[in-house]
Amino acid sequence: MAQKRSSAHIKAQKEGKEIDEYMCFFCCRQFKGNHGHHIILYSEGGIASSDNMVTLCPECHREYHNGKIKLDLVRF
Repeated sequence: MAQKRSSAHIKAQKEGKEIDEYMCFFCCRQFKGNHGHHIILYSEGGIASSDNMVTLCPECHREYHNGKIKLDLVRF
């Protein structure tokens, strides 16, 4: 069962998407349904903060989690 997201987590995702103007980091698709993704994964101790978020479209998000595309953490 998926872990329930805290209100701070949801707020950080929304803030991150607003900062990015809902534009996907990889493909630049601008879409209100894009996802807020943790740069340092939440499951690995990443904080719920807009500073730790990047906006990804659903397709790029799926490809990221399938290992087809990668985030260069040095850029952050």
